[in-house]
Amino acid sequence: MTDVSIEEIKKMVSLQLGAREVSENSLLIEDLGAESADVANLVAALEEKYRITVRESEIAKVRTPADLLELVREHLSLRGL
Repeated sequence: MTDVSIEEIKKMVSLQLGAREVSENSLLIEDLGAESADVANLVAALEEKYRITVRESEIAKVRTPADLLELVREHLSLRGL
């Protein structure tokens, strides 16, 4: 199984948003200043890295790095990885 960690997700969020302090429960928009396009770009980067496909309706539910982690893990488990 392909393992993904919260640390990987937090690092990606930090790099993408230029945020210094990112916790697993930081609100991407409210706490870290992301815009909806930033969240979509984060999901796109995760799709590419983990070779998953995320529906737009799922992106709308993403609020925190922990949500991103859950989303990736869910899609990987659907693929049996």
